[in-house]
Amino acid sequence: MLKLRLGLTFPELYTVAGLRRIDAAFLEHLAHADASLRARLDAARAAPDALGRLAESDLLIAIAPHLEDWLAALFGVEAEVGALQAAQHELAPIYACKRQVVQRKAMNRYKAGQAAAFDGPALGRELEVKIGASPVGLRGELAYARALGEWGQDDAAHEADIDLVLRYAAWAVQTPEGKALHKSGVLFKTPRKLDYLRLIAVETERRDGI
Repeated sequence: MLKLRLGLTFPELYTVAGLRRIDAAFLEHLAHADASLRARLDAARAAPDALGRLAESDLLIAIAPHLEDWLAALFGVEAEVGALQAAQHELAPIYACKRQVVQRKAMNRYKAGQAAAFDGPALGRELEVKIGASPVGLRGELAYARALGEWGQDDAAHEADIDLVLRYAAWAVQTPEGKALHKSGVLFKTPRKLDYLRLIAVETERRDGI
C-alpha cells in the first residue's frame, strides 16, 4: 500500500491543517535546497500584487524542479522519477534540433517543391553512413540530432554534412513519403495549427428531421 513519507498521511491532503503542514514541509525543503529562492517565494507571498506576470512565471519555473523532487520524496518514488528525468534529458537534443534546425533552417532553405525532387531514401542511406544509424526511429533521430550538434560546432568544416541533414529533414517533413516514413517519430514533424472551436471531433446525425 502506498504510504506518504515525511511524517504525513493521506487524510491530511484533504484538510486545511494538513495542507498547512505540507506547505511548511515543502518550504523547509526549499530553504535547504535554495535559500535565495525560498526568500523570493516568501516575498511574493507577502506581496502578491507587487509581482508582475513575467516575474511570477519566472518564479514558478524556478521552483518547479524543487517541487518535483520534493513530491517524489513524499510519495517514495524517487527512483521512478529519476528514471523519467534521465530519459527526458537523454532525448533533449531531439527537441532542440526539431525547433532550431528542422522547423527553422531546413524548411526555410528548401521549400516543399524542392524537397519533392529529393531522393529521400538515398539521402537516408548516405546519412546512415555519416551518423552510424538509420534516421528512422527514436534512437535514429537521437543519433541525427547529436551528429548535427557536433557538426554545428564547426560549420565550415562540415558544410556538406549539414546540407545533407537539412535536405533530408526538408524531405522528411514536407513530402508524403517522408511523413509516412516518420509518422511514429518526433523529430520530423511540424506543429499543427489548432482550430480552438473544433478541438473535439463532432459528428452530426439527422433523425426524424432533427
